[in-house]
Amino acid sequence: MSEDKETRKYDPEFTKEVYKTENGYWVKMCMQCGICPTTCTLKDMMKHSPREIIQLIRSGAKDEVLKSNTMWLCTSCYHCTCRCPRGVPLMDVMSNLRDLAEKAGHGKNKIHMARAYYADLAKRGRIWEMGLTMSYGLKIGIGNAIKMALDMQSTGINMVKHKRLTFRPPHGVKNPAKLRAVVEKAMDLSKEEG
Repeated sequence: MSEDKETRKYDPEFTKEVYKTENGYWVKMCMQCGICPTTCTLKDMMKHSPREIIQLIRSGAKDEVLKSNTMWLCTSCYHCTCRCPRGVPLMDVMSNLRDLAEKAGHGKNKIHMARAYYADLAKRGRIWEMGLTMSYGLKIGIGNAIKMALDMQSTGINMVKHKRLTFRPPHGVKNPAKLRAVVEKAMDLSKEEG
């Protein structure tokens, strides 16, 4: 028997907790057709496919769901929702799961990355990979940042060679006022939702 199966604990209250979230209704609507994992471009990097996450929620596998990287890797591209026969907005379900994971103390570094990414995008409307990496590195601590840099140095060198990693920030969007309006609206909506 594998270690996962021996240590797996099922918590029916967790399933109810997810159902009570803003998009928990959609977890009930999933019919496990398998369209979402075939659609998701990041499924090979995910510990569990979106379909598996839904099944784990239904079975009450709280720790397994909240420790998964699936919700952190969701890019909210909407491909899964566009192809879902029931229109399940998985990216919204994943957002609720990120909130639950954060409250439970999981995904600390992933939260730092999400916040650094948002801050960089909100600043100029485009991502500056070098700046994002530096911001993230400061949030996770200098020791972790140095280890990350050493582990990824060959990737970084290749990105510089192919002009995919620049040392100067990119130009911002053409209409920064519209960008600010969108960011402010998103912040207002976030505050309303609590």
